[in-house]
Amino acid sequence: MYKRKSAGEAGGRVLPFIQDGDYFFEKGIKAYNRRDLYTAKKMFERAVTFQPEEPSFLCQLASTLAEIGEYEESNRHLLHVIESGSDMSECHFFLANNFAHLGMYSDAEEHALLYMQYDPDGEFVDDTQELLDLISLETGSKSTNGLPLSTEEELIKSHDEARQSIERGDLPLAQEQLREIIENHPKFWAAYNNLALTHFYKSEFDEAMDVLQDVLDKNPGNLNALCNLAIFLFHLGMDEPGGKLVDRLKMVHPMHPEHRYKLGNTFGLLEEHVYANKWLQTLRKSSFVYDPVTTHMLAVSYYALGHKELSLKTWKKVLELDPEGNVAPFYMEKAQNGELTVSGGDYQYRIPSNKQNKPKKDRQIKAMEHIQHVRKGLEKNKITHLFLLRGNKNEEAYETLRDFCMRKEESLFVKEIAANIMLEHHPEFPVKLAHEEALVEVGSPSGLLTQALDVLQIVKESGSAIDEQVLFYWSEAIKLSEVKGERIFDNEKAIAAAIDHLARKQRGKSTQKAIAGLYDVSVSVLSLRIKKLISWVNRNV
Repeated sequence: MYKRKSAGEAGGRVLPFIQDGDYFFEKGIKAYNRRDLYTAKKMFERAVTFQPEEPSFLCQLASTLAEIGEYEESNRHLLHVIESGSDMSECHFFLANNFAHLGMYSDAEEHALLYMQYDPDGEFVDDTQELLDLISLETGSKSTNGLPLSTEEELIKSHDEARQSIERGDLPLAQEQLREIIENHPKFWAAYNNLALTHFYKSEFDEAMDVLQDVLDKNPGNLNALCNLAIFLFHLGMDEPGGKLVDRLKMVHPMHPEHRYKLGNTFGLLEEHVYANKWLQTLRKSSFVYDPVTTHMLAVSYYALGHKELSLKTWKKVLELDPEGNVAPFYMEKAQNGELTVSGGDYQYRIPSNKQNKPKKDRQIKAMEHIQHVRKGLEKNKITHLFLLRGNKNEEAYETLRDFCMRKEESLFVKEIAANIMLEHHPEFPVKLAHEEALVEVGSPSGLLTQALDVLQIVKESGSAIDEQVLFYWSEAIKLSEVKGERIFDNEKAIAAAIDHLARKQRGKSTQKAIAGLYDVSVSVLSLRIKKLISWVNRNV
């Protein structure tokens, strides 16, 4: 029988199985590459235990922590690397991204600029520039560019005073303050939105819709205006369009605390308590933690979700922040006695009134006329439907497109799309479309619209849904081409990739490198179109 020799007998040398930092780092990289992030985190932490000062280990751990949302812990490791004197400039890039996710935009901008300074030709230069552009877009920092600092500070101070007037219930004073701001700063959109709210709170529905329509005409996609529109639609009894808009708002994930506040407040007023609580909780690490109004809304959302003890604890915090206020004592007493039934109105920082401001039927009809145009600009269904008809070259599809072109109530833009598709199907037949009490004849398809529709097809074939975000950037790209003469659609794959990338950024996470690979374009070509499109979208911010 064969007898296995021992290692010593075989004359070999016993090699110890060494588990050092490199060993765990390599295991972490393998886990990271297969996207098993929690295993990767564990392995990188063990690697750091063996070699706590190795900067590459710390950076990889920090990157993994950021991907699972542990931004503050990630920052701790990155700052340690920088403070140790390491020349790993990418730490500043990672810090910039982490601070942006935490809503700390001044810190994010500072580290983004440091990365550009230390490594002007670095791997992440394009992504860093994009981050700076997105921070500008998110914060609206360009809205006050060119103003002396004293003027900017005065504008912020004036707007805060108007908001405080609204929160106190002094709506006439707030309206005076906001109208003055709008007169002096006609592109300061926050003032318009708050003015619309003051009219709404006073049951001046016609005036509220007029202001809101003005904002959306001048600044499409304005989150505050969209939130206000959802509130108005439900209050006017238009549950179906209001519900569709709320579903879209549930997909929005803004970084800026002001926008998170707006979503929390909106969902609260609409009695979407789960989403209200979700966004209001995210404000606990921002300056809103010192705001009694926001803290009151959080308490209301807790109570609405059945967390009575947590709500009482939160109202005690409101009382600490506003010891002379009467709102927290009122709600605490009602909650303790089991007499509180939460409705949307309870999210307002005031003792509720027994009077209910319900719109009359004639008000509803009149207000409906005001919002028709706004609703057209918000609904993606029409353009999506037309896009699908482009692929159906049959008589039924052609008749549907012809009918669409003759609808006076539709916007000129969507009718032009319908006419263009008809001319693609049958270029020999001119198309008539109704426009301003007249019939306009279109004899040939638009090269720009044809290219733009081809771009949508590329986006769809790449696996992305033709949703609200894609159509927003797509329509903005068309405007950029028409107004500025930019030949941005000449490279259809590149502009499709740019649109898809920006849309994905709105929904969650995307990198230029990944999208460039998906669409088979270079990162530099993609980056150029992203920058142009962001600059255009940000033109009035």
